[in-house]
Amino acid sequence: MLRRLVLGAFASTAMVIVLLVGVAVRSIIGLSFDPHGYGMLFGILLAALLTPVALALWLLYRSMRRRAS
Repeated sequence: MLRRLVLGAFASTAMVIVLLVGVAVRSIIGLSFDPHGYGMLFGILLAALLTPVALALWLLYRSMRRRAS
């Protein structure tokens, strides 16, 4: 049960990272109205902050999976 919860948290974090990178890319390309560049700034910053969280969740899931085997 806990292993599935960790996997779900990892998947959710990964989806948020993808969405934030998408916001940043849209801001950089100019597809969104963002005259000050806040979408690019916050998209990159928050994605960078969430990446270690996603990595830690993935490593926790992998270690839990190995112990169960």
